[in-house]
Amino acid sequence: MTTLPDIPRLYTALAEVLAALLYAHRLPPRMDQRVIWGVEAGWAVLLGAFLQATGKVPLAWWIPCMAMAILSMLLFLWVTRSITLLEAGYVCARAFILAELAASVEWQLHCVLWPQRGGAEPLSLLLLAAVYGGIFAAMLFVEKRRPGPAGKMKITPAGTFVAVVMALTAFAVSNLSFANGSEANMNMFYIRTLVDLAGVLILTVQHEQLREAALHSELAELDGVLHRQYEQYKQSKENIRLINRRYHELKMQIAAIRAERDHAKQDVALAAMESVIRQCEAENKTGNPVLDTLLTAKSMYCQQYHITMTCVADGHLLDFLETGEICTIVGTALDNATESVETEPDHEKRLIRVAVYAQNGFVMLRFENYCAQEVELGADGLPRRNTHGGSDLRGVRAAAEKRGGTMTLHWENEWFTLRVLLPQKS
Repeated sequence: MTTLPDIPRLYTALAEVLAALLYAHRLPPRMDQRVIWGVEAGWAVLLGAFLQATGKVPLAWWIPCMAMAILSMLLFLWVTRSITLLEAGYVCARAFILAELAASVEWQLHCVLWPQRGGAEPLSLLLLAAVYGGIFAAMLFVEKRRPGPAGKMKITPAGTFVAVVMALTAFAVSNLSFANGSEANMNMFYIRTLVDLAGVLILTVQHEQLREAALHSELAELDGVLHRQYEQYKQSKENIRLINRRYHELKMQIAAIRAERDHAKQDVALAAMESVIRQCEAENKTGNPVLDTLLTAKSMYCQQYHITMTCVADGHLLDFLETGEICTIVGTALDNATESVETEPDHEKRLIRVAVYAQNGFVMLRFENYCAQEVELGADGLPRRNTHGGSDLRGVRAAAEKRGGTMTLHWENEWFTLRVLLPQKS
């Protein structure tokens, strides 16, 4: 058989750079884009120089050199993208095996068409551009053709482990014929290309399964939101019934006042009614319509279930927040408090206190509720499931951190306190 030259090291470096960039461009950046461009250019030059310099090393040093190249891809992804080291390992495995496939296909075609030409000749470079452009464009189309989850796709340790093992296995099998020192021939190139293709297909299928799992999880969360909205709709119907009952009571009181002949007693009764009305208005007039709506709805809910809720709030302090953020922070915190006190058998102890006020350049939102049993916090700093209320407070913490704030939880003397501290804005 005719002895053929192996893939030029610069061709391999270019494939690894393009593969890493293909997957990296869809990940959230960790730093300014101009800095990332500089890091990309520097990494590409260093990787090409390293692989070119180690192109003639003995076979025993070839695997360590390839391991260093893979490690550089891993560090590049981790440093420039806002992902964990575990996620960087998963992406690196996919990028490396794709680079191996692109380099193998291109050089196999090169050896079929003109095996005696060098890699730096114009025709060779034209073929390089055509093959690499076609393969990476096709892979980019595959990545973009299916919608991904709206949030960040969760990569588990098991998923990363499988991806890394499959990539290393494909790399080992595809280069097994070269490891024994045999001279390169076309059959060896065929084997390498087919094994690398199988590796890319397997990792693509695995990624598709992870994507589908993320979409199903997202759909389940959406279904939960819709179910919650339906429950709120049913609660609104009950609230309307309570309002109608209050209207009926007011009508009866008005009729009784009209029937009263003593003007002094009429004035006293009317003054009492006006006092109650003013008190109800003052309870839910904070200056922020979204906060007013949430407090009004929750006040009516509390009245129905014999819960006493007191509120002192300056709603104008929350004007810089979006409607969804106020609903997430206040709504979830109140849901958590009411779900906790509902389990208290003594109605006199079903107490909730809400306060929104300014403090040293910050906006403090404090939610307190009576809770006789000590609240156990998990490793994430949140109450363990079913130990306090039932609402997930992760959304509250995420909303606070998005605004540069914090959320803290505290239990002491049979009172559970949730504090959200946000930087104050005019």
